[in-house]
Amino acid sequence: MNNRNNNEVFLTAEGLEKLKEKIKYLEGEKRKEIQEDISRALEYGDITENSEYNIAQEAQRMNEINIVRLKQKLSRVKVVDEDCCTEGIGIGTTLKLKNLGSGEEIEYIFVPDDQIDFAQNKISLNSPLGQAFLGHQEGEEVEIEVPIGILKYKILKIL
Repeated sequence: MNNRNNNEVFLTAEGLEKLKEKIKYLEGEKRKEIQEDISRALEYGDITENSEYNIAQEAQRMNEINIVRLKQKLSRVKVVDEDCCTEGIGIGTTLKLKNLGSGEEIEYIFVPDDQIDFAQNKISLNSPLGQAFLGHQEGEEVEIEVPIGILKYKILKIL
């Protein structure tokens, strides 16, 4: 089977920069804005019935949670080259499949985690579907266990 670390987060170099910028913003400018909101709310007096203070405190709590979450994500980032071409399935691969149960044909594009878009069939290699197709080639049949049973696909084309 596949020995990949399932906790890896695949990002492009641009995605990594955006993540770092977001953390910097939350730790700097956003923290300062929230602290100003808290200070302004404290000027209103009694904090027991001060909705502005409660809202500002909740915003502060959520901001700190987001910082921790994004830093954890940053610690698991694996930068990938958008233009890289690897044998088989990888970032940037378009996969044309046939559902062997329904006969329906579908295409998926494998993208870094920061570019997932289900409406455009852009999925992550970290998704259950992505994991199921890793290491397979054109013409192979792949079974994927899902809560409602087993889906069977044939890989028609790897582009």
